[in-house]
Amino acid sequence: MLEQLGKMAAKKLGLVTRSELIAMQEINMLATSSLYQLWGDKPQRKASNKALVELFFGLVKILQPSLFIEAGAKMADTSVRARQYLPDARIVAFEASPDNFAVYSKSEPHAENRVEYLHYALSDKEGTIDFNIRTAVAGQAVWVNSGANSILPRADDRTEYKTVSVPSKRIDDFFAGCGSCALWVDVEGASKQVLTGAKDTLKKALVAIVEVEDYEVWAGQWKAREVIEAFLDAGLVPIARDFEYKGQYNVVFLRQAAFTGNRDVRQNIEFFYSELAKR
Repeated sequence: MLEQLGKMAAKKLGLVTRSELIAMQEINMLATSSLYQLWGDKPQRKASNKALVELFFGLVKILQPSLFIEAGAKMADTSVRARQYLPDARIVAFEASPDNFAVYSKSEPHAENRVEYLHYALSDKEGTIDFNIRTAVAGQAVWVNSGANSILPRADDRTEYKTVSVPSKRIDDFFAGCGSCALWVDVEGASKQVLTGAKDTLKKALVAIVEVEDYEVWAGQWKAREVIEAFLDAGLVPIARDFEYKGQYNVVFLRQAAFTGNRDVRQNIEFFYSELAKR
């Protein structure tokens, strides 16, 4: 009701509503598809993702947050990479899948890179939570160590699961009183639960990259617009996206103050659009 009244008042005053601003920002980012060949025999979707990740880590290097959080880490190779740019930061990677954690806690160089690799599902509550591990799709077996498992079931009826109970944490509880941070969020549709449990931490975030969808892949998930709203509430704005998959992509968010007051940040974004995105 209040939202509707706000829209009516904005219309009467000739103001742009928040939903209209988000739509315009999404359209502006969508227009950057012109930088890539996304259709045909050799689409550049993976290249668009590589460029966006380079932008993200460029910003991380400039901003030097004291904490780096990887949500949905699988093997935590992102956290290992983050150590190259953050020699003094605390780096924490969360992986919910017990199968993945059992394998990668032994095979990956976490200790030598001072990465805390932890077996928790991130959510909006602490305790235990059901985690859905895909076993088959359309009757075809799925690799057990896939990164495409979630606390949410898929919206389609083609997927078979084994459901296990795993420990869950809220980011805000785990990092209460933290300083500045950066986030990498790839949680297979569970952005609503993860970000709801991270409202205080998001207010400390300088930069983040988040996987989003513009259609329902997982039942009850937040789609791109809701994710953007959550970051806007915390003072971060979307500055770039990739085109990794059709309808599923990644968005980089930046704290507004970091953009307006840092020349190196502005030049890094300029470099992304003028050079990285064209490689």
